[in-house]
This record gives sequence, C-alpha cells and structure tokens, in this order.
Amino acid sequence: MWKGSFQSIFGRVIKEMSEHTGLSEGDYGVLDRLVLLGDGSLRQQELAESMDWDKSRLSHHLTRMEKRRLVTRKPLETDRGVQVIITSVGKSALDDARPIVSKAIRKHFLNQLTDQDIELITKLAERTKAGAACKAPRP
Repeated sequence: MWKGSFQSIFGRVIKEMSEHTGLSEGDYGVLDRLVLLGDGSLRQQELAESMDWDKSRLSHHLTRMEKRRLVTRKPLETDRGVQVIITSVGKSALDDARPIVSKAIRKHFLNQLTDQDIELITKLAERTKAGAACKAPRP
C-alpha cells in the first residue's frame, strides 16, 4: 500500500517537473546530489553509490547530460577516478526545477493531509527514528 501510494505521488511530481523543465527524474537526481552532497561536484563513483545506480547506467546518463551541457566530467589527477561537475546550465535547470517539485509535492501530498494525519506521521517518524537509534529488539 505504502509503495503504491509513494509511486503514484512521486510519478505525478516527476511528470509535472519534466513537463515544465525538460529534466528527467535521473537528471534531477544527479543535479540535486551534486549540489547537496558535493557542493557542485562529486566523484562519479560516489554519485553512482548515492543514487544506487551501477557505473554503466550512470556513465550513459551522464553522457546524455553532458550533451545537454548540464554537467561536465574531468579525470582526477590523483587517481583513475572521474569528477562530475554541475555546469551553470545545470545549476540553472535545478534552480528552475526545485520550486516546481516543491509545489507538486504540496499539491499531490501535503495538501491532502489533515492535521491529524500530520500528527500521526510525525509520531511515526519520531518512533522509527528513536527505534533506529537504539535498535532494540521488539518483544
């Protein structure tokens, strides 16, 4: 039930973002991680791990993004790794997409919740966070 609900909401959010910006889900994921996790750049391997993508999938996706000037790649001088860097075009596309994504999340999820729903979700999040911290087995 949760998975189906999430996929339905997420699909609508991605559809609105793509229609308004031309970015795919993967494009947004790459650009967002470059900024949030790497201040604009990450090693390609770190990016693949953060997206749970294999190296080949990410490499092909980055090639398409490079053609659209959203990112660049450059070999690292210290080892055989590759650095992925967001371009000004990519940063602008991400900046344009973020408010659209936020608005779509509000529209398709948050605005559907009652105050009671929010209270229950908050309690559940706090309980699962506390449970993860102590990892005590449940009787």
